[in-house]
Amino acid sequence: MMKEHLQSIIGVELYAIIGFLIFFVFFILVTLHTIRMDKSRVRRLSEIPLEDEFRTNQE
Repeated sequence: MMKEHLQSIIGVELYAIIGFLIFFVFFILVTLHTIRMDKSRVRRLSEIPLEDEFRTNQE
């Protein structure tokens, strides 16, 4: 039933292609941002979960 409805829509395959392109471009941009990120910032961000635990244990 759903297949018949989707086949009746003209250009329905375009939605899948556009959705894939949006996902792919977003994935590439996030990957490039992560690779280009400053190493000191990465280290600082990786220590965030440990800081809360460390502060709680000291109090």
